[in-house]
Amino acid sequence: MEEKSDDDTLEPHQRDRAKESQILLWIWNVLDEINMTDYDLFLRDGSILCSLIDKIKPGSIQGKVSTNTNKDKRRNIEWFLKACGSYGVAKQMMFQPEDLLFMRHIPRVTRCLFALGKMADEDPKYDGPGIGTEPYEPVGKAGRRRGGLPLGDDIYVAHIKVDRIINMLPIEGRQRRESLQNRISLYNF
Repeated sequence: MEEKSDDDTLEPHQRDRAKESQILLWIWNVLDEINMTDYDLFLRDGSILCSLIDKIKPGSIQGKVSTNTNKDKRRNIEWFLKACGSYGVAKQMMFQPEDLLFMRHIPRVTRCLFALGKMADEDPKYDGPGIGTEPYEPVGKAGRRRGGLPLGDDIYVAHIKVDRIINMLPIEGRQRRESLQNRISLYNF
């Protein structure tokens, strides 16, 4: 009889937006670029994933990354998964190329990327930005908000530094940040 893995309990609708935000910020920091597309669309063609693993472990991707056809995109994702496997990401933490290519099961992709980030954090040869600690669940089992944070401020808590990313944003993004900082300062007593 086959042993059940985490994969058996993870459902396609169980997306963890806080973890997705944290992974996205981490990828932006590692690659030193930002993109304003959604998480799943940003990763979908596999080119970003290939760049990510190649930054973490140089030389991981052999060949030219192309995004012209679905076959090219699938190949990018397969290269990424192969490189993750050789880097040491456990097989039960991996996803299938179709999970991302057809956006069939994004939580598996998130789980794999977070596992890769944690491995990179522990790798003494990797000196890039860290992914940080796993985000906590903002709403407790009893349905109450944790940490006493104002409504909405605890939803996408990322545990990594975002100052560099904010400085890369267009000027409107920086103005929005200053506006948010002013509102947050109202809560400081």
